[in-house]
Amino acid sequence: MKIITGKILLVDDQPYEELFLKEALASIDRFTEVEYISDPEEALAHLKDNRDEIFLIICDINMPEMSGLDFKKEIEKDNYLREKSIPFVFFSSEDSNETVKQAYTHNVQGFFKKADSIEAQGELLKIIIRYWATCLHPIMGVEK
Repeated sequence: MKIITGKILLVDDQPYEELFLKEALASIDRFTEVEYISDPEEALAHLKDNRDEIFLIICDINMPEMSGLDFKKEIEKDNYLREKSIPFVFFSSEDSNETVKQAYTHNVQGFFKKADSIEAQGELLKIIIRYWATCLHPIMGVEK
């Protein structure tokens, strides 16, 4: 597995989700930095203006002002951000079939129901991180 570089960008309007994610990541041997932004519009501006390396975007669906789906649509509209191909997954308490279908029409790489415990969330994150750490991907480069 490749060494993980870059950070996880968490976009969620609930501040406790940052603590929940950091606790879950602490149980993972390949811990990476988390950057938390509660407002999708601010996260979009950050992605456009900042050249930080982002390993993964984890986003909630239901947020005030701009939904997670609208945030993903804006990323897809921007040539620079779309070409970066940053892996994007939804973590949400919303799991209706219609919402899941709608999310996948916007090139998300996963849709996961938020776990009820830190342990369960940690296990889910381990799977996702291992997948993206081993997947050939423009951001990660190709090892020779």
